[in-house]
Amino acid sequence: MKGAWRHLALTTALLLFGLAWSAAPAAAQGSTPCDDHFPAQDWQLVQAGSGVTTYRAELDEDIAARFGDDAQATADLLAADLGSIPPMAICVFGSATALDGSSLEAAGLLPPGQRLHAVAYRAEAVLFVDTQQFRLVGDAIALGVAEIALWHQSGGEGYPEPLAGAIAQWYVARQDSQQAAQNRSTMRVANFFNDPTGTAPPIPWLSTVQESISVWNPEFQASPIGDFIESAVAANGPSIMIDPQAEEWEAAEVAWRAALREELLQGADRSREWVGGVAIAILVVVTGIAMALWGRRVNRRKQEPMGDIAVVEGFFDHDAEKSDA
Repeated sequence: MKGAWRHLALTTALLLFGLAWSAAPAAAQGSTPCDDHFPAQDWQLVQAGSGVTTYRAELDEDIAARFGDDAQATADLLAADLGSIPPMAICVFGSATALDGSSLEAAGLLPPGQRLHAVAYRAEAVLFVDTQQFRLVGDAIALGVAEIALWHQSGGEGYPEPLAGAIAQWYVARQDSQQAAQNRSTMRVANFFNDPTGTAPPIPWLSTVQESISVWNPEFQASPIGDFIESAVAANGPSIMIDPQAEEWEAAEVAWRAALREELLQGADRSREWVGGVAIAILVVVTGIAMALWGRRVNRRKQEPMGDIAVVEGFFDHDAEKSDA
């Protein structure tokens, strides 16, 4: 009798061990940082780097690995500049995947009905990026990784804004040397039209702080402002980003703007940019005048619909009323 009970107990223990062993992989598969926010997707591990772990959902593994390498490259730059960065999870998903953004909509972070393209949970160091806009994925990852690193650089209180956004743009530009050169060229002309006399006060770079969650569309994230950060770091070293001080950044901006003006107005090799900028401004003004005159002319005569394309009623009505008056 004792032998029968012993056999039954052994059999029960083996059954329980088998059930636990078979359930373990399923539990592990559903316990990624990506699942914590969007559990409806099947997130799969792609690679684990030195500080960056990449996951994918409905996306080719090789493509996901490429984006993981991009994230790791940006993370390495940040670690070298800031000293350390937190472990991060990068969750990239295919165009066939539509993440449920209802909670973000309820929080006022995502416009109703809009597809969720990118969201950074900075406090948790988790970044989601949609690959639908394929050519923009690398930039979105660099931006998100940089802003997560800056959040943790602040001790979880939020890195100063708009400085954080400008620094993140610098890390985006550092992926491509041509982009960095283009940013410099753009800022030379933009600075001239924004502050032609060189008397504008510095921007309050530390006026607010980051939010813990950021939602954005990579289609509208591009900015050449990273050139300012490149100039500031070149003059002061990366330590200027570690403990930002308003006075230091204001002085850096004054020096940067002065250098831009000098390059544009005094550098012989930059003179064409100045001429080009003025030409563009004149072209915009002339085009606006021409469109206004054309609009009045269209409004004064009757037109028949051209096939299926009808004349847009009222488009130039406001100008017509002013001209009649």
